[in-house]
Amino acid sequence: MSNWPFRFLHAADFHLETTPFRIEDVPEHLAELMLESPYRAAQRVFDTALAENVDFVVLSGDLLHARHAGPRGPLFLAGHFQRLADRGIAVYWAGGRVDPPESWPPSIRLPDNVQRFPRTHPETMVHRRADTPLARLIGASRPSEGRMRLDRFVPEQAGLFTIAVAHGPASLAALRASRIDYWALGGRHSRRTLCEAMPVVHDPGTPQGRQPDESGPRGCTLVDVDASRNVRLASVNTDVLRWSYQSLSLDEGATRESLEREMRQRIESLKLESPETTLLISWQLAGVGDLAVRLRRGALGRELLAGLREEHGRTMPAAWSVALVVEPPTHHPTAWYEEDTLRGEFLRQLRHLEQSADEPLRLETCLAEPSAEAPLRELVANVPEAARAALLREAAMLGVDLLAGEDHES
Repeated sequence: MSNWPFRFLHAADFHLETTPFRIEDVPEHLAELMLESPYRAAQRVFDTALAENVDFVVLSGDLLHARHAGPRGPLFLAGHFQRLADRGIAVYWAGGRVDPPESWPPSIRLPDNVQRFPRTHPETMVHRRADTPLARLIGASRPSEGRMRLDRFVPEQAGLFTIAVAHGPASLAALRASRIDYWALGGRHSRRTLCEAMPVVHDPGTPQGRQPDESGPRGCTLVDVDASRNVRLASVNTDVLRWSYQSLSLDEGATRESLEREMRQRIESLKLESPETTLLISWQLAGVGDLAVRLRRGALGRELLAGLREEHGRTMPAAWSVALVVEPPTHHPTAWYEEDTLRGEFLRQLRHLEQSADEPLRLETCLAEPSAEAPLRELVANVPEAARAALLREAAMLGVDLLAGEDHES
């Protein structure tokens, strides 16, 4: 069977019902943009499909929770689906956790160009350009319980380029063993390509990040398939708000002036990279020395944050500094551990606990009330291994600051 080149757009995880969160002190001039960001980013997805004249659009789930989004969400999607229909662009949609096919409100009609995959079994559809078959799509919405049955995504016959559409976690080994050319996955909010060929396995991520952990560009993916079945992926950024983590190291000679200078340089670089995107920046500082101690103890951190917000966060698009956190240092000067002081003894005890992973911390003895509720006692008595090192670093930082005295110069 002859193969023809074609192009489609792959997108997922709009989550129109969820606005950005985990941010304090939302500035008034950014409030509307934050509320509207999921919709504006999703609109950019549809605008991209039209501008790039794609043959069809593949949607891999979690576009919206219809009840939580209210009438606006389904009406928004139906309106943009109609824009695609007016240009003859088909939509193939596999539901995820929040958007199974039966959740769509019956009062809002979907245009005829929208094809929804059931969640009871994978269904096969053939996309055609005029009368010429271009691609086979096998899709299933996410089952209400359990994982995807990848062995059920089987092409009936060889020949056409085959796209599987699904939402949720899957075994890479099972994906590779399938007779699928392109796995169009959804469910992760970060863009990733698990396999680049034979088959291509790709998740485009969400069009708009919603919290500091979802940092970096977000968007959708243009997929070009040539006559030889080669696949080329092109990421398209659609986010109107972009979260950014910026880590800075403070050495013992760092000053307020040098720190402010470096932070301004970082902001200018970020603005040059994304001149039309509002930035939400979380600063993470780590290091030793007098400046680090002053940032941890007093109002200096708040002053720096207020200055950055005033200088860079008031224009549009803004570069708003969300938070400034000083991480505990991973080590302290060796001489401190050898001191015949309370600080030295304290650090030696913590070092012993760091090196003796099997020794319990016995935090339950620190509870103010011996009769504290059982869940709380259980929580402090069984610190997870992954949290133990961070907890000891925090304790060391707090102890060093308290035992050094307010006038101590590190």
